[in-house]
Amino acid sequence: MINVQYFKPLSALTDEELMQRVSSKDDDRAYGELYHRHARKLMGFFFRQSGGDEALAADLTQDTFMRVWTARSKFATSFSRSARDPFGVQDSGFRTWMLTIGYNLVKNHYRLSEHQKQYEQFVVQTGEEVAESNIVEHLDNKAFDQALKQHLEKMPPESRLLFSLRFEEELTVPQIAVVMSVPEGTVKSRLHILTQSLKQKFNYHDTVRR
Repeated sequence: MINVQYFKPLSALTDEELMQRVSSKDDDRAYGELYHRHARKLMGFFFRQSGGDEALAADLTQDTFMRVWTARSKFATSFSRSARDPFGVQDSGFRTWMLTIGYNLVKNHYRLSEHQKQYEQFVVQTGEEVAESNIVEHLDNKAFDQALKQHLEKMPPESRLLFSLRFEEELTVPQIAVVMSVPEGTVKSRLHILTQSLKQKFNYHDTVRR
C-alpha cells in the first residue's frame, strides 16, 4: 500500500509524520524541516534559561537536535499520538518529546554549575496538591517585564524552568509532567508555590485569571 504522506510537500506534514520519515527512512530532509520549525523557539527557551548566554543557547539547541536524531527510533514508541490540551488545541508529541530532551540538558547544566545547591533545595520541596492558579495572560508592561525577569533570575533554576514551560512554552500540566518526569500532582503543587510567590512579590491579584 502506498503511503500518501510521501507525496505531500514537507511543509504540509505534521511533526509526527516528519518524525516517522526520520525514524523509518533516516530522512534528513524531514529532519531539516523539523529543525526549521522548532530550532529558533527552542533557542529562545535556552537563551532565557542560560541568563542570556547566546553561545550556550546555540550549543544546547544543536545538542538537542543531535539527540533527536540519535534517539529517532525511540520517538514512535514514546510519543505515538498527539496530545490535546483542555481547550482542544493540538500540540505535537514531537514538541513535548523535544522539550523533554532540552529540559534534561538544562537540568544537567544547572547540576554542573554554581546553582547546584539551589537546584537541590527546590527538588526536595514538597507541597499539598492544589489546583493551579493561572498567571497573567499578557506581560506587556516593560517595567513589569524587567522586574519579573530580575525576580525569576533570583529564583532556583528549576522554578525558572517551570515558569518557562508553563507560561512561555504554554505546555499543559500533563505535558509538563512528561517533560519533567514527575507526577501531575507534583507539577500542580510546584506551580501553586511559584504563582503564589509571584503574586506576593508583585501584588497583582486582580490580573490573575481565575
